Amino acid sequence: MSQNSSITPASGNQGFNALRWILVIAFLIGEFALISVALRGAIPPDETREVSAYSPWSEEVLKIAEAIPVQEGGRIKPLRTYARFKMMSFHGSLTMKVKAGGKVHKIGPVAWLLDCMFRPDLADQLPVFLLDDTEILKPFGIEAEDRRARLSFKDLEDGGGPEENGFTQLINRGRELLEKKSAEGEGSLSDEEEEVTRFAQLALTFAGLRDSMDIIRGGLPPLDPAQLAYIDQEIYQTLRTTMDPKQFGFWLPILPETVQSTQRLDTPQAREFEYELNRQLAFARYGPAWIPPQQGEEEEWQTIEAKVTKFLKKELTDSVEILQDFKKLEAISKASERPNDGEFLAALKEWQTSLADRAADRAEGDSVASEVSYYRRDYFSKGLVYFILAFLVSAVGWIYREGKAGKIIAWIASMIYGVATVYVLGGLIHRYIITGRPPVSNLYDTIPFITAGAVVILAIAELLTRRKVLLSLGAALGVIGLFFAASFEVGDAKDNMDPLRAVLDSNYWLATHVVSITIGYCGGLIACFLSLAYVHLALAGVIKDQKSFHRFMTRTVFGITCFTLLFSLVGTILGGIWANDSWGRFWGWDPKENGALLIVLWCLIILHSRLAGWMTGWGIHIMSILGGSVVVFSWWGVNMLEVGLHSYGFIEGASTVYYFYFVTLVATGVGVAAWLIERSSKNARLKTD
Repeated sequence: MSQNSSITPASGNQGFNALRWILVIAFLIGEFALISVALRGAIPPDETREVSAYSPWSEEVLKIAEAIPVQEGGRIKPLRTYARFKMMSFHGSLTMKVKAGGKVHKIGPVAWLLDCMFRPDLADQLPVFLLDDTEILKPFGIEAEDRRARLSFKDLEDGGGPEENGFTQLINRGRELLEKKSAEGEGSLSDEEEEVTRFAQLALTFAGLRDSMDIIRGGLPPLDPAQLAYIDQEIYQTLRTTMDPKQFGFWLPILPETVQSTQRLDTPQAREFEYELNRQLAFARYGPAWIPPQQGEEEEWQTIEAKVTKFLKKELTDSVEILQDFKKLEAISKASERPNDGEFLAALKEWQTSLADRAADRAEGDSVASEVSYYRRDYFSKGLVYFILAFLVSAVGWIYREGKAGKIIAWIASMIYGVATVYVLGGLIHRYIITGRPPVSNLYDTIPFITAGAVVILAIAELLTRRKVLLSLGAALGVIGLFFAASFEVGDAKDNMDPLRAVLDSNYWLATHVVSITIGYCGGLIACFLSLAYVHLALAGVIKDQKSFHRFMTRTVFGITCFTLLFSLVGTILGGIWANDSWGRFWGWDPKENGALLIVLWCLIILHSRLAGWMTGWGIHIMSILGGSVVVFSWWGVNMLEVGLHSYGFIEGASTVYYFYFVTLVATGVGVAAWLIERSSKNARLKTD
């Protein structure tokens, strides 16, 4: 279709048409304002905390630290990924701000994790905890200026009374509530008690992470060697000549014999030694699993606690290796007093190189460097910025549509749109390379995948039709999709590149059934948003007398509905075949299966109504908008029911989904009202004639 088929004013009055486009923009501004009000409560408070003693880590230190391999969630990943999702779970964001020496420093996940492990006194002062309702902390003497705020660990400890600080009271209350829940079952706690329990567990986890290196840093209480009956005194004296008895590494070679000796002693020193050892081991389990197993051991990497426990049980085949690991960690801990000196950098580099080499010997950690690069490139955040720019430029083009200025604006918008699309596709491809599976295996993955599908399909449609509206719609969908992806990732705070559950662990079915279904979701949402755009344009009167554009939008929506039907039907059939392989039945009326069937049936209703002549124009668009709600229910809504075999998809937090339902309901009402007004106007003209 030629360029001349774009929307033009019927009367030729360019100024009047520009005013109507301004009205469209006003509608959008009003809607985005409503969205911002609805989401304001979900935006974390931006707080800059004064931490006078804070000094930032150097870029060299952060670059080495982020590439340290660790194991979590069943796979080897970089410390950057481990820190990223730990910080999300506490902080609700990937940056925190502190002020020191008159300067504001931004702290990222890796820097924050290094602070926790090597500078716990500073970590205590960082505003790490995001709390939606600080009122729940008042019974423990913990005060906050705002109802929704970020608190530091020191804020918790400063609360309370002289006998028990606020943190201790919180933990004790959390344990009481957990015992009550265990005894009385689900639903026995009020919402406030559930929140207290959740926050108590979060605070305890942070305390464990912060103290996880105490076993390396703190050492153990002194013991009288003459009372240690099971220790070889010659070995003890040899250790004294080479190591400091205040360090844990001194005791490690003789730890099993030391523990055996203290168990036979009834002295305060022996009890203190046992207590401190157990305390340090308890906290050490909260640290990263970054010590590879020895030759012949199980496949899992271990935390410091797990490794020491195995050493105590004499289950290690090579005691020299564990001693070398502890010496490396002690060197890092000692040098961390001057974190940006060459000594700390060298010690950290030696540890990172050692782990990387041992992982390579085990044929593990091949994607660590690639994953570091993936998060450094930040594909989806950059794509979001470019889609916002593309939408704003294309919005200017709504007013200046003709002449040289219109062509230049359209070209700039297209170039920016292309860059944004490349970022989204690049992110999906990079995720596929890292995980080795199609990027549609969980709810988070489907968001950028559907976003990418929508912007590509609309870009192709724009090239074929030259209507200019489709590019703007594609940019808007890019903004919505990538913003939603970022919000969901932070709220979920889980690494979505971890291995799949067994029922999903099939690249063949992921690449056929799940991809087909997800493309069907994509088509249904495109049709919905096209119809939403149609309602906006019609409401503003921009397309009042543009019969060709009415036909174009209706045919486009109908065509994409057929596209949705094809992929949804094929995906549903393939899903039945997969279910037969996995569960021994083709169909079981599972909520997820029913959701997919609803999409197919809804598309069939539109298809047959159109072919029978029962539904044209406004009817197609109204049904398409409602179809968007059907798609979102199948995609997200059924996961909130918490029933069925698709338990891997359960989610919490339905506010965004409910907001979408509200928007489509309002748009449907507006569409019905506009159709009735248009019908009444036509009837009035017929009577006049």
